[in-house]
Amino acid sequence: MHQIRTTIKKLLAEERFEEAMTRIAELGEKRDRSSVEFLIDILTETKNALVRNEVAIALRDIGDNRAVYPLVKALSNAQLRRSRGTLLYAMEEMHYEPYIEIIVALIGDASLEVRLQSFLLFEKVAEKLSEQQKQVCKNIILQCKALSANEMFDEALALLKK
Repeated sequence: MHQIRTTIKKLLAEERFEEAMTRIAELGEKRDRSSVEFLIDILTETKNALVRNEVAIALRDIGDNRAVYPLVKALSNAQLRRSRGTLLYAMEEMHYEPYIEIIVALIGDASLEVRLQSFLLFEKVAEKLSEQQKQVCKNIILQCKALSANEMFDEALALLKK
């Protein structure tokens, strides 16, 4: 695996992004947990949205929870707004519950993809949340709902009542 990482670094340095993305996808397909830190470094350093999205998908394929915090941190970066849908998708099979407050606020995002993906993540864990998390999420949803009309807010509130 060290050789493929060296190749990816070289391809990125040479701005051969398509080839780098192919190799990044291979790491995900192999579910190589030893590459998680390497992929996280690329996620946080790259300026290329397509590369970032490919890294996020590879991290999803690997499914290692070490990726959750860097993915959430990337969600909070306004400059990475175009990657939010993929970043949320990447967390789908990970343990993201500690960051649900950040995710639930994105149900009000301008992007339909982001709204749907954040709602799906919230729906998946709503019943498992602590009472404190549910109350925080409810407050966030109500604040967001006051700023913009969105039927998903009502659906999210209904999930909290179950």
